[in-house]
Amino acid sequence: MKTALITLGVVLVMAVALFGVVSLCAPALMSDFTYSLGLDAVSADYALQEYRSSGDLVYLARAFERTCGRDDAQAEECFDLLYADEGFEGLCAARERELPASALPAGYRGYIAGLGACVKYRLADTQEEKEAALLLAAAETDAAFPASNPLYRLALEAAAKEDAAFSQRLLSALSDASYAHNSHYTNIVNILQEVASE
Repeated sequence: MKTALITLGVVLVMAVALFGVVSLCAPALMSDFTYSLGLDAVSADYALQEYRSSGDLVYLARAFERTCGRDDAQAEECFDLLYADEGFEGLCAARERELPASALPAGYRGYIAGLGACVKYRLADTQEEKEAALLLAAAETDAAFPASNPLYRLALEAAAKEDAAFSQRLLSALSDASYAHNSHYTNIVNILQEVASE
């Protein structure tokens, strides 16, 4: 019995040591492993660690996507790094080749920009900061106004918070621009008008 307990203790110590070594030496592997277990926050931390050691934007994008809504301060930091990187356009093109067009109607760039605008809106303490989120979303929204575009995402975020003043500002921005007046445009305008009138 004593021998069995000692053996078990040694195995546990070795397992913890191995886990620590892999965590330090292979954060990309740990990011994939923890994500497969449903540990998004831990996976995001490992992805950010991998980006910092290798500079691979794929892991920075992964860290950003997995921290949105969980740790918006960290998500904003990841977004700002990703959006400013000269390799961002290439990353977006690569992701769009991997995914069917129906998965991201506004494109991967529009998807990331929409999440980024929502993060900045949620963190905003002033009207100027909210305006910055709006300008980001507007700059990244295609004139065809595809489904789930950045402005659409931001508008849904404002509606969920019942932010009447910002909803009115979004309505003004939509009416001032020449976006296609399709079903997505009409839907979001109707939602914003309802919130703005409350």
